[in-house]
Amino acid sequence: MALSVLDNMKDFRVDQTLKQATYAFIASQLLTKQEKDNLAKVFKAFDKNGDGKLSMEEVKEGYLEHYGKVMSDEEVENMFNSVDTDRSGFIDYSEFVVAAMNERQLTSNDKLQAAFKMFDKDGSGIISADEIKEVLTFGG
Repeated sequence: MALSVLDNMKDFRVDQTLKQATYAFIASQLLTKQEKDNLAKVFKAFDKNGDGKLSMEEVKEGYLEHYGKVMSDEEVENMFNSVDTDRSGFIDYSEFVVAAMNERQLTSNDKLQAAFKMFDKDGSGIISADEIKEVLTFGG
């Protein structure tokens, strides 16, 4: 599990705010208990000081410990540039969950349908610009 989580985090890219918001909703609301438990174990293993966020150093150490390879400073910085969406300098748990999930798991048909319904506030079957703005402004 740790290996695939690390691969997903390393390759994670959020190109659009809508995609980011959709993934965040799915990760926070629609993951199974087993998915949540597995991710929590990996996060806790990386979060050496137990502060609920991952520093660049903790990610590097975790990568070495669980993956057996050294991650370059450039690779860690690139990961943080993609995963640390609030630009806090740390990866918090919600950012970790979104980045660590396999995209196929996040985008299963039932999860995408639930996310669509979250955006489609009036139930019309069409997501308007106003509905997107409402969700992104008020967090759904």
